[in-house]
Amino acid sequence: MAEEERSASLLDKAKDAVSNVSEKIVEIKDDVIGDEQKAIMDEFKENSIGKVKQVMEEINNSLGIITKSGYEFKGINVSLGLPPSVGTAFHYKKDIPEAERITLMEEAKDRRFVTMILKCLFKAGDFYHSIKMGDYTLDGVSITLGLTPGVSVGFKKKSA
Repeated sequence: MAEEERSASLLDKAKDAVSNVSEKIVEIKDDVIGDEQKAIMDEFKENSIGKVKQVMEEINNSLGIITKSGYEFKGINVSLGLPPSVGTAFHYKKDIPEAERITLMEEAKDRRFVTMILKCLFKAGDFYHSIKMGDYTLDGVSITLGLTPGVSVGFKKKSA
């Protein structure tokens, strides 16, 4: 009977651990993309290639702002499916002070997509600093703009 109780106890602990991890993932997702998710979805409700073109032009015209954010723009991937979406890739270079973040957000205030991208980049950096990744550092951030927006954060092993 003791063996069955131990197995049940281990199973309960495993279920609790999975539940805690699931809650943490939802919390992280909400923290990184949270408020921006609805704004991005609203922008892409119309199935329009024009929206994709608008995003691409806005990013292209804002590369200086993006570079000042501490991230290097690496590229763009466009999905012309139904609905269309735009994937962007950024390489983390450095953190910037809060005052510079505020200045950049003000500079980008009339560029909706760039504002959303900056918010996601800053939140991704904040997420990285809030977790402990041992020998790994923030490497890149991918942001998908579309009806199913998302943010992916990549890590790499620190150089010796």
